[in-house]
Amino acid sequence: MTKSILREKRAQDCILAGLSVALFISPWVLNYDNARADWCAWISAVLLAYFVAVSLFETSLLEAKQWEEWATAAVGLWLILAPWILGFSSEIRAERAYWALGALTIIVSLWAEWSLKHPPSIAQH
Repeated sequence: MTKSILREKRAQDCILAGLSVALFISPWVLNYDNARADWCAWISAVLLAYFVAVSLFETSLLEAKQWEEWATAAVGLWLILAPWILGFSSEIRAERAYWALGALTIIVSLWAEWSLKHPPSIAQH
């Protein structure tokens, strides 16, 4: 049972790592017109990647701290709010990318948190 929880957590961490990469390259792929959107994407992506790396290097459920899930969810919330806070909400490509990546980050982070709190029963395996 413990190995299946860690496997699922690893899958969630890999999804978050992919979202981090997508966020990092989004200024080039979507050609943002605002330097604040560029820098926010790069800094947020590095921060998200750091939290994911910390989570990926946990080797047992005893090490599995849940602060990483909450930290990645906070990065997701930041991504949703950043266009207004940093003043690039008129940059539609950046705003939509931030919304999508932020929402996905929150969803996967909460899924990871839920998985740790609600492990599958032994009867399911």
